[in-house]
Amino acid sequence: MQANKKQIGLHAQDMEANIGLVSAHVTGRLNGLVAQIKVRQVYKNWSDDNVECVYTFPLGWQSVLLGMRVELNGKSMTGTVKPKKVAEAQYEEAISSGDLPVMLERSGKDLYTANIGNIQTGDEVVIELDYAQILKAEDGAIRFSLPTTIAPRYGDASAAGLKLHQQAEANPQAEHRLFLNLELSENLSQGTVYSPSHEIQLSPQGNQCSLKLEGAAWLDRDFVLVIDRLGDMNFAVAAHDSARPGEAKVLTGGVYRPTGYEKQHPISIKVLVDCSGSMQGDSIEQAKDCLNWLFGQLNNTDQVSFTRFGSSVHHDHSELKPCTLIYRQLLKASSRRLNADLGGTEIDDALKEVIAIQSGSPEESKNAVILLITDGEVWNIEEIIATVRASGQRIYAVGVGSAPSESLLKDMADVTGGASEMVTPRESMQKAVERLLIQIRQTQAIEQEVTCKAPIVWQSKSKGHAAAGSSLMSWTQINTQGSPLDELKVVQTVYPNGEPTPCPVIWDESLDLSRIAAALRLNDLTKAKERERLAVEYQLVTSETNLILVHERAENEKADDLPELHQVRPMLAAGWSGNGAIAYSRKAPSLQVMRTGCDNVPFIAESRIDMSMSVPAMWRSNRSHSAARVDGMANAGMDDIEIPAFLRKQESSSDSKPVKTFVQKFKDIVSTPNKQPQSTHTVKKPQGTSDELKAILASKTITNNPVHELLSSFNQVALTHTRFRSALAACLRTNQANYMEWLITKHMKAAGSGAPIWAIFISWAAENLSVELDRHAERILRDFLSPIDSDLQQAIYAELSELKQEAAV
Repeated sequence: MQANKKQIGLHAQDMEANIGLVSAHVTGRLNGLVAQIKVRQVYKNWSDDNVECVYTFPLGWQSVLLGMRVELNGKSMTGTVKPKKVAEAQYEEAISSGDLPVMLERSGKDLYTANIGNIQTGDEVVIELDYAQILKAEDGAIRFSLPTTIAPRYGDASAAGLKLHQQAEANPQAEHRLFLNLELSENLSQGTVYSPSHEIQLSPQGNQCSLKLEGAAWLDRDFVLVIDRLGDMNFAVAAHDSARPGEAKVLTGGVYRPTGYEKQHPISIKVLVDCSGSMQGDSIEQAKDCLNWLFGQLNNTDQVSFTRFGSSVHHDHSELKPCTLIYRQLLKASSRRLNADLGGTEIDDALKEVIAIQSGSPEESKNAVILLITDGEVWNIEEIIATVRASGQRIYAVGVGSAPSESLLKDMADVTGGASEMVTPRESMQKAVERLLIQIRQTQAIEQEVTCKAPIVWQSKSKGHAAAGSSLMSWTQINTQGSPLDELKVVQTVYPNGEPTPCPVIWDESLDLSRIAAALRLNDLTKAKERERLAVEYQLVTSETNLILVHERAENEKADDLPELHQVRPMLAAGWSGNGAIAYSRKAPSLQVMRTGCDNVPFIAESRIDMSMSVPAMWRSNRSHSAARVDGMANAGMDDIEIPAFLRKQESSSDSKPVKTFVQKFKDIVSTPNKQPQSTHTVKKPQGTSDELKAILASKTITNNPVHELLSSFNQVALTHTRFRSALAACLRTNQANYMEWLITKHMKAAGSGAPIWAIFISWAAENLSVELDRHAERILRDFLSPIDSDLQQAIYAELSELKQEAAV
């Protein structure tokens, strides 16, 4: 098959553009502090195979997914949010029946996965996602960020809750286009509009304006838009509740302007800098320059400690000491020596050690803050949030790079009462840290109160700390029955020393405030059932719910076989781990090719190339036919490549050849089920006992447990197989399986072969040994077990359960 006919994935609707497999058309409107965004994705299958396409993508911090519309070959459908288990069962049922299901699930913190099953040859599936995000006006400026890719993250994605099919490694050679058009409301159009990440073109339209990207753009860096020089935005906007008649949601906003504060308040700062491999290039250089400036701004009354981390933690200055002239020089010298050479990104361990640093008195230690500089590319987000929440110390975070983990850094700042700044490679980190330094000196405890004449049903929690210029937001759910809505006002008061500020309510039904507020309200609920009920009521995609729709095909159009999984691999974030430099002039940047792995050891190939800012950071060139053939063989897997005879492992020169064991023979049978193994002599079948299997079932440890290893391997290989026999054969090549000899020998005659016994055993082990099977593993297992005699399945189930009980005794 020709290479250009073997394309499966996402592509732009604009077919005139020279695009790759994945692109996105983004349109939207920034209406005050509410961003309303639509993302259009087009999936098409040019191959001869039935395909399931899976794409995991990010959304902005605290974004709320509002809806999904799907077109299949011109027919439009709308999805419905259902409990997760119900939606997954409906999706698998549609896969089995040959229909085309589309399911959207939340796979992580601000991460979502689109699953499109049974995309047949020539099918074009268009997905439109609608989401909203509440923006913040900090000291007269609004920053809107559109994440486009997931940079490689340190740690275990599975431990963070992502299933195997939701995990896709970045592809350094991918070329995925971004198309974007945004409209700005009248009040935002009056500000200074610019993008530190992309070239944009502004077009005035009366009192409003719109913008689009100028030149080619790619899904390898976040799109960032800054609107500066805005006045204080004090407002109250409301919309009726779509799910609860007689109620409405009110969003109140303002800017904290205290009447007086101490400008030079002494501070205690614990500086923590990420020196892991992912910080190579622009990020570590920005950190060096910024810290050299920061240490020069501190005075003798301020206290500082300095720590860097990667796989390990290094305290260059482990105590909080006054910033004398000599100490400042020592700190500057330490900052100039920074290198991104400490391996992985163990943020949690580093935070715990820095939190433990004590000052002279308990009160000073309590008031100490942590200034964290990192790209935040880790998977254990929930553990880190729990650590900083329990610490009682405020976190001021600086996120660096072209695609930093905004969710982690903003969440850390939010739960501790601190603040965060995101810095692109073309922005000044010094200005970002200067803004944070002002906030650190001026932050004080506050209490925000919002009152209204209408009865209040629910209200969001007040922000505990704020500095001059900080944005204050509050959500209020009111009962509108019997209340005069035309003259409704809310009164906002900030203590201490706050004056009541009345604000008339503006009604805007185009803003889906009820669902946005419900999504934020979910954070206050701890019981899964309550979260599920509220999510279904307001049609929100959460960890307890999925969005699902099924296109029922005509009988003659249904898929005949299970689909092959195709995971869309995102582009590698520009500048990640030194892959390209995008901060300065692009006339002659140095290209670094990184060997990605746990060791973060770079393999550097210097090259001088001419790149504009819009070109992806990794060098891309026209591929040769030979290179395409090599890629095809690599994607097919080594099992599909014929190994030359001179590279094959030779038989031993010894006259005596080892006799294959029973399990080895069975592996051969499973690998070629229709071909009987040839033998020149008869080997007596070994007659094992149940003792070995019983001993394994008695083990309560997961580490080095062969059954757990087998099921984990089965989960992995199921992603690349659509038949149980081939998946089982791949597992048995790498997993010890002698413990099954007795069970297979006993039931071989009734089962006809060993494969049904293995299938029943895997199914029983998944249910009884607390090993969760991935969706694709369950699918091929269920498909294989469906024609197997139910009496045989029940007999083996009963026998295994009896063995487990005996083992427990």
